[in-house]
Amino acid sequence: MIKVECFPVGALEANCYAVFDTTQKLCFVVDTGGHSSQLERSIDLFGSSSLKYILLTHGHFDHIGNTAAIKRKYPEAKIVIGAGDSPFTTDDSLNLTAYFGSMSFEHFKADAEVSDGDELSFGDKKIKVIATPGHTKGGVCYLFEDILFTGDTIMSRTTGRMDFPTGSSKDMINSAHKIAGLEGNLKLYCGHGSSTTLDYERENNIAMRNYINEDIY
Repeated sequence: MIKVECFPVGALEANCYAVFDTTQKLCFVVDTGGHSSQLERSIDLFGSSSLKYILLTHGHFDHIGNTAAIKRKYPEAKIVIGAGDSPFTTDDSLNLTAYFGSMSFEHFKADAEVSDGDELSFGDKKIKVIATPGHTKGGVCYLFEDILFTGDTIMSRTTGRMDFPTGSSKDMINSAHKIAGLEGNLKLYCGHGSSTTLDYERENNIAMRNYINEDIY
């Protein structure tokens, strides 16, 4: 049985997810952007040694800001990020911390850099990496079973903004169409806001319908 828990974190309320496979007694987290005692409590109750991956959809501070701390607490978990966003973990102009003068950011190094089509072993299951540049050049989505973690690529009816360093509206349109072409009515867990479904986004998302919008995230 797969259980997904969502923990909005930080000033921008970015969604951090914990995914628990109760059959295999394994879990992974997605986008550790800010501290959440509830997240850590859920992992500890499930079993701290069960945490296998810290998956990052992209390198902005609101999605990676607490990664170093989580890695310290769960050192066996592997930090995974898209290869194109690897520099964001140590460059405050890329991860946007430099734009917020009162904010501190603890640099870290990913354990693995992934590219389009890579697969991560998760017990007897696989987590597939789908490259989705646009919000950042190294942004990725993670496909697990019938669930897609979209970060700031796709959110309900819209996308993340494209005017930050390495963003591209052309890439965003291409990435949105790429996601639209995936099979089935996947459940989409987004970087901000509520979850949605692929069928709904095929009908209503501006980027999948060849428009773009400058969102706030």
